[in-house]
Amino acid sequence: MIKLLKLQKAVFLIIAGVFVFIAYKILEAYKVKGNIYFQMLAGVLIMVGALWLLYPIIFAKKGDDGKVEIITDPKIETLQNEEENKPVTE
Repeated sequence: MIKLLKLQKAVFLIIAGVFVFIAYKILEAYKVKGNIYFQMLAGVLIMVGALWLLYPIIFAKKGDDGKVEIITDPKIETLQNEEENKPVTE
């Protein structure tokens, strides 16, 4: 699902933010001068990643039938709902 919605970069930014925050905590324990910059970088990375995760919600478009359609990568095949593929019988 993450690959389908092109959110790999957002997940990567959040993970990088967590790693930078861990580096900040290590530097803080050793009382290294300038460790506050690591904390600021971690915060920025996590905020940008979180905003990037909202991208599909913000830019989703309504289809002809009134349902919201999220634009996905056309190269990736998606699984169709079984109910949509079944012929209608009464």
